[in-house]
Order: sequence, then structure tokens, then C-alpha cells
Amino acid sequence: MTASPTPSRPRVVEIAFWTLVGGAVLLILGGLLAATVTFETARSAIDSEVSNEKVRNYLNVYRGMGIGSVLAGAGLAFVAGRARRGDPKFRRATVGLALAIAVVLLMLAAGAGVGQPMTLLALVPIAVGTVLLTRRSAAGWFEREESR
Repeated sequence: MTASPTPSRPRVVEIAFWTLVGGAVLLILGGLLAATVTFETARSAIDSEVSNEKVRNYLNVYRGMGIGSVLAGAGLAFVAGRARRGDPKFRRATVGLALAIAVVLLMLAAGAGVGQPMTLLALVPIAVGTVLLTRRSAAGWFEREESR
């Protein structure tokens, strides 16, 4: 007796995956832009009243935020790819990581003022992908995969 074929992946899971990947790419690109900002560029964008030491401190935080965005984008792309295969643990990890990214980015952008525009724009597809991944049709497909 042969096993029944795997039910096809719902379209909502495909759309969620691609929007999450789009958000992850925006995170990575924005993070790379932030991580490669030179002192001269930062100095020209900040008031001349601010000391060079404060600009260097700001630049360190800004670059650190960029590196964190690159790592978060890579992690999100990885767990979303594993979730696309039907693993319910990675679906939960994807939703959790997406929510953590959103909270951290919003807190840093609002609190410290170090939000890179492209990184902040990445929150839109990440939010859409997360909502789609939690839809009833997607959840039902993951539950069927888990019961196997």
C-alpha cells in the first residue's frame, strides 16, 4: 500500500513565504546600507553643533543596528523557508521572530532614533506575511503536516 500524496501547499502559505522573504531582503539591504555609512556622510547629515565624538557614538549604534538587521533578515529568511516545507515548529518560530523584529525595530526607531528607512519599510511585508501565516487555511495545513 502506498502513502497518499502530500496535500498541496495552500496559496496563502506561498504568499506569506514570498512576502516574508521580501521583508527579509529589505532588512538585509537596509542593514547593509546602515552598516557601511562613513563618518563623513554622517557628519554632513548631522548639525555642526554636535561634537565629532557624539557623531562617532551615533554611528556605532547605527552600524550595530545595521548588522543586527542583516542577521535578523537572514534568520527570518531561513525560518520562513523551513516553514514553507510544512514544519509547524518553524511556522511558530517564523511568527515569533517576525514579531520580535517588529518590536525591536519599532522600539529602536522610536526610542533611539536610529531607524534606517529601508529597514522600517521592511516591517510592512513582514507584518503581511505573518498575518497570512496565521490564517486559518495556513494553520490547518500545518496541523495536517504535524499529525503525520
